[in-house]
Amino acid sequence: MNDRAPAAGTSRPPAPPAAPVAGARTLRRSALGAGLLFFPATAFVRIAAVATERGGRCLTYGGCGDVPGPLFQATLVVAGAAWLAALTTPGGAPPSRARWAALWTLIAAELFFLCLVMGHYTG
Repeated sequence: MNDRAPAAGTSRPPAPPAAPVAGARTLRRSALGAGLLFFPATAFVRIAAVATERGGRCLTYGGCGDVPGPLFQATLVVAGAAWLAALTTPGGAPPSRARWAALWTLIAAELFFLCLVMGHYTG
């Protein structure tokens, strides 16, 4: 097909296809793991709280600690928004500081929610 030899200095090797940036992949995997482990962690914390004396009494006789429902909901909304922000990192560019902040916000919101669950049963 191409019978001519390339002129000196004009041939370049083809550019490799764009691979996903390792940082973006790490961020998405971390966010996915943190989001998917939220439900088993909540179940574990609830079982651990009910296993205490005060938690068992709370479950049996009522009188659990007072944590307002809107606080639970607000924590879940913040965690969900942070999870989506961290998961939607584009693969072709390194993740921004805001995406990493979203991951840490997700983790903090989940830990706060787990503390609220523990406080509800033992408080």
